[in-house]
Amino acid sequence: MLMVFLSWTWITPKWLHTYITEKKGNAIIIDVRTPREHEMGHIPGTDLLIPHTEIAKRISEIKADPEKDTVIVYCRSGRRSTYAARILEAKGFKHVLNLRGGIKAWRARGYELVKPERKRERTRNLERDRNRIRNRQGDNTK
Repeated sequence: MLMVFLSWTWITPKWLHTYITEKKGNAIIIDVRTPREHEMGHIPGTDLLIPHTEIAKRISEIKADPEKDTVIVYCRSGRRSTYAARILEAKGFKHVLNLRGGIKAWRARGYELVKPERKRERTRNLERDRNRIRNRQGDNTK
């Protein structure tokens, strides 16, 4: 009979929220969803976006000591992050934490998501700021 012991551990949204808000450590937090999902909102403090299908190929982007450092993974529901946690384990990471229930469980607890500013919004804001500066300069020349 073969027994497999996992080196990754489930964590709750409450635990992760406390970890982030109280800055209890310096774990690397990885969103393993798709870029589109990430744009719709991600957990504050997320360090990397590496889709679960690319985690094995992009392992070098994780700037952590596999023996000592903690890596936290999450996805939408916990399924893809479980896959990612297994890959990290196979690559030698000893301290992997997996968000149980994923971002769905995070949102169900009422915790906030961060939405990156979209390129179109940045362009619009830059144009607005340029117009304000031009208007101010025009007012000064009168």
